[in-house]
Amino acid sequence: MDIKAVKTPVIKPGDDIVKIFLESLEECNITLQEQDIIAVGEKIIATAQGRIVDLETITDISDQATQIGIKYKIDPRKVQVIMGESEEILGGVDTVLLTRSYGLLLANAGIDSSNSSDNAMEDTSVILFPSDLWGTIRKFRADLEEASSICPLGSLLIDSRVQPLKVGIIGGALAVSGFQPIEDLRGQKDIFGRPLLIKQMALADDLSSAAEIMMREAAEQTPFVVIHDAPVQFCDDAAILEDSMLMPMDQDLFMNVFKNYKKDKVLLQK
Repeated sequence: MDIKAVKTPVIKPGDDIVKIFLESLEECNITLQEQDIIAVGEKIIATAQGRIVDLETITDISDQATQIGIKYKIDPRKVQVIMGESEEILGGVDTVLLTRSYGLLLANAGIDSSNSSDNAMEDTSVILFPSDLWGTIRKFRADLEEASSICPLGSLLIDSRVQPLKVGIIGGALAVSGFQPIEDLRGQKDIFGRPLLIKQMALADDLSSAAEIMMREAAEQTPFVVIHDAPVQFCDDAAILEDSMLMPMDQDLFMNVFKNYKKDKVLLQK
């Protein structure tokens, strides 16, 4: 497997992401091939979609958002935006809330303020997640195949995330197109002939972490990664269930272990 980062210009609202990607490939002397997977950082997609909110425009702030902001030392305007992007808030620590958003456990509902403005002194704008995660990455792949005349390709919308009791961030898959994100190994046998009972490989997440190493998180301007010869099964999007990477809450290890620790849970008033 070969992985290459693609350096681009700064992405702005309204930019044509596919056009910029193909032009940047030429600048980096990278040749796109059939069955390559293109990992895309969610922030550039959201930026191109204009999913940027200036907190100065948030004037209708609920009492609940104010109380949460005081408790966790977060601007209540940002809390209000987080609440709008969340199903629930499970708790938090200073400056960060743990939310359930888009079916995932996310820090601050995935809302980010880094690289949201080219003015280093301007700190009131935040970037939301892209709209329609699965539809967006599927359209990116379809448009890229048409523009490049290379087919099939795979695409992967990724974001960084933290893990319980671990330092640092890893990459995580938000949505995929063109390949199966999970490899189910249940029923196969280990080296001693014992059947595997629960093991499923999170291939999309594994590829996202590999891509995250190449993308980095600071001023590198490498929001695309081309992954060649990945060990995945390519397929039509109709064969990929949008909830295939999600674990139901009642089956999730962490949610079941911590289900009795609800004293910090906040039920959002909507």
